[in-house]
Amino acid sequence: MATSIPVIDLGRYLAGEKGARERTAEQVGEALETIGFYFIGNHGVAPSLVNRMFAECERFHAQPLEEKMKVKMVSRALIGYLPLGGQTQRTSVYGISNHPDRSTSYYMKAEFSPDHLDRLAKKPWVFDNLWPPNLPGFRETLIEYFETMDALGRKLLPLQSIALGLGPDYFTSHPAFSPISSTLRLLMYPPRDPALDGQYGIGPHTDYGHMTVLAQSKQPGLELLFDGEWIQAPALEGHFLVNHGDMFRHWSNDRVHSTPHRVIVSGRETRYSIPHFFGTRPDVRLECLPTCHDAKNPPRYAPQSFGEFIAEINRQNIDLPVAS
Repeated sequence: MATSIPVIDLGRYLAGEKGARERTAEQVGEALETIGFYFIGNHGVAPSLVNRMFAECERFHAQPLEEKMKVKMVSRALIGYLPLGGQTQRTSVYGISNHPDRSTSYYMKAEFSPDHLDRLAKKPWVFDNLWPPNLPGFRETLIEYFETMDALGRKLLPLQSIALGLGPDYFTSHPAFSPISSTLRLLMYPPRDPALDGQYGIGPHTDYGHMTVLAQSKQPGLELLFDGEWIQAPALEGHFLVNHGDMFRHWSNDRVHSTPHRVIVSGRETRYSIPHFFGTRPDVRLECLPTCHDAKNPPRYAPQSFGEFIAEINRQNIDLPVAS
């Protein structure tokens, strides 16, 4: 089988060229309903910002373990440092992980000031990030990138809703995206342990939320499952790789593909990647989209919020560090 991941140029759409939004949405729709992954180019995110993010990713993971453990994850809300062996893909039906994933991660979510109304109201999407104390500039760069990627995600929403026949404003005006509930992850994959046969950087899985926008380093390793075969995803310079998760698949009544993927760690080089998980509010229950069901194709999933959905998955897949 020979296949390729679509490459979609956003330049004319973002420039407001007449008809470009609809043409680009058609390309997005084809990708959504077939392979489930697509590259986006001319996306408006400065390469210098992406480069600075990879530098911060490497700088964080290069710290001594005792420094990283100062911001260790203490709950399954996915905030802070998850050390090597902290995640195992136990819920996947696309392959068996015989060992914990060979990766380490740092997670952050949106920042809310002490006097922010959502914080004062104790909204379920407000968290306290855990910032490393000895990395000047780390916090500022991550916040800049996080906000930039949230803004890019908002620009992709009209393309998705047009592709599904919902019109350009359906998602951007939906309460599920007011506010967006995103997570940024800084991943490091050390070289594979040759003594552990069958170990993955990240085991076979589907993503869980609405959309993932991935900046990946030049080292190969990401593979996706298409028509029963694993194919390697290239790293296209200047592009992000986009895929969609199980909540969007459920919301669309399986019209949108949530494609299984994995990371194979090989060779002697360390690999880095930076996924931005663009998600729906954890407290909004998503009912089947109106253009994705009819009398012959009734809704297959009961209404569910992302908070309800992800809580059980994280309980099974995330192994928290032992208290020190």
